[in-house]
Amino acid sequence: MKGVFKMQEGMELMERIADRVNMKKEDLVRAGVGTFLLEKKKEYLQERFEILSKYNVFSTDELREKIKAGEVAEHPTWEELIEIKNIETQLRELEDDIENLQRP
Repeated sequence: MKGVFKMQEGMELMERIADRVNMKKEDLVRAGVGTFLLEKKKEYLQERFEILSKYNVFSTDELREKIKAGEVAEHPTWEELIEIKNIETQLRELEDDIENLQRP
């Protein structure tokens, strides 16, 4: 039952904040979620950049070519390539969510 009370307290807090900043509660929540998603996107982009820059490349295609040409060790580079692909999937999903939030 504790979770229900905390949820109610959270909703009341959102209503007070929305009133204070002269916004609808739904708009405040939408803005907050949008900001959170933008921060997550920034984190994913940074992680992707760090991995790619380690190999002095700008894309997964370039990294794949370096692996095939033997310019970088296969292990752990293949695992990091997979990690980048997963990050890119997450980025696409975040971008879809951000776009959907921006619709009226």
